[in-house]
Amino acid sequence: MRATSRNDLRIGEASTLPVPTPGHPLAASLLLRTLRLNCQTDAYAPLWDKLYWPSWADDTWAAAFVWPDGTPSLAAGIGPEWTRDTLLRTEFARRAALVEIDALVAVWLGISAEELVAMYDTRFPVLQQYEEQMWFDATGRGIAKAHQQHGYGQLREAWKELGSHPDFPLEAKVPEGYTGSPYRADRQTEMRAAHAEFTRRVAAAG
Repeated sequence: MRATSRNDLRIGEASTLPVPTPGHPLAASLLLRTLRLNCQTDAYAPLWDKLYWPSWADDTWAAAFVWPDGTPSLAAGIGPEWTRDTLLRTEFARRAALVEIDALVAVWLGISAEELVAMYDTRFPVLQQYEEQMWFDATGRGIAKAHQQHGYGQLREAWKELGSHPDFPLEAKVPEGYTGSPYRADRQTEMRAAHAEFTRRVAAAG
């Protein structure tokens, strides 16, 4: 929609836009991540209830072995009915879903992991700048240098304290008010890991 500069969408026009392949092995995983990002209030309850897949209970993060220890389960807190826990609420979890959607759609479209990373490297310089200075604590709270990317409730001093570790950026100090060992964003590694897992799932589905 953004690329075509349309102000509205009619049935005839919609037929020219790309759509997911019905019955694709990754359809349920894409829908789960998309809805958990977007179903923010109970106004979305009818949509969630209508589209709910029981198989979501068995879905897991594709980049699970890259994410830090203690990362909540992708399916934690969800059920057939919308609740406040339906929405992915932490900054880490919401970013994780976005990373995995990119990798999932790349697999769906036949884009290799290296091609996906190349797209990120060449087409998204601002996002790269942000993520080079982005960390998360054990509860999923973001800590970023750029004020546009500050985590919820982040004070300016938090970034200074994080970077005060003598081995920064290889290691970071836990700022006051934050929990556990900080995790540094690494989108290229995360996308490669997710791409490999989604590729495996497609192959396993035949």
